[in-house]
Amino acid sequence: MDNGAESDAQTLKQLRDRIDAIDAAMHRLLIERGTVIAALIATKGTSRPGAAFRPAREADMMRRLVARHEGELPLATVEHIWREIIATFTRMQAEFNVAIDASVEPERMRDLARFNFGFSVALAPCADAAAVIARVAEANDLGIVARRAPGAWWRGLTGPAAPRIMALLPFIRAAKGPADLPAFVISPPLTDASPPDITAFAVTVAGPFRRVDGAEIMASAVAGDGSELLVATTLDRETLATRLREAGVETTAIAPVGGFARGIAVDGGSTLLYEAAKPAGGEQ
Repeated sequence: MDNGAESDAQTLKQLRDRIDAIDAAMHRLLIERGTVIAALIATKGTSRPGAAFRPAREADMMRRLVARHEGELPLATVEHIWREIIATFTRMQAEFNVAIDASVEPERMRDLARFNFGFSVALAPCADAAAVIARVAEANDLGIVARRAPGAWWRGLTGPAAPRIMALLPFIRAAKGPADLPAFVISPPLTDASPPDITAFAVTVAGPFRRVDGAEIMASAVAGDGSELLVATTLDRETLATRLREAGVETTAIAPVGGFARGIAVDGGSTLLYEAAKPAGGEQ
């Protein structure tokens, strides 16, 4: 072996040794994270799904991930790894599975669930969005419903003990991102006291709807001469009702149905639902 080949072999071995050391360190840290979670369970008692889910904290983790990310590794890969870690450790606190609405692009819906919750959860395909909500209410599981699911399914989220919208998917929106079917995560009532960035309301409109500042229609269904609307807003219920009334919109019901953290857009400007952001290393 000439000196050049020997030098290359030594360099390759050193690089592989570094990779092995990094892998071992990552594994040790995951084990350490598990011991912290065990201590958390013993200290706070989070055996119920409603107590284990912390959507605001998870959103903050994702924002910090985007802010510090750089290099050639795709951001989507890092997000999926973190999602798998979060879901796995959450299930250590409280067992749950994920019901999915199979009435809208079932293959994309399955990919969306696997990307965000990993492979340690069981998926329960349901006939429609209403069946997903019923499953969440009965089994304390999570559910995923596509934004364009037919019918006014969100009416099933009204009432103090009803399931709620917990999150908006995708949370990190990219021009060519994987698992990009627009959807909502439905959860049992949460004990997380953190206020959501965006509140969701079920709004029944007797006549035509006119847009108001600070609100966006996420889904709609015809109801007689009016509409059933799923409205996302940064306004509280009273302010939303006032603005709708001032705009000449006749509403017969406005009921909260959950809320979610504002997502991150790495593919464009800010909207009500997404805040413009970019990974530290530039485009994906």
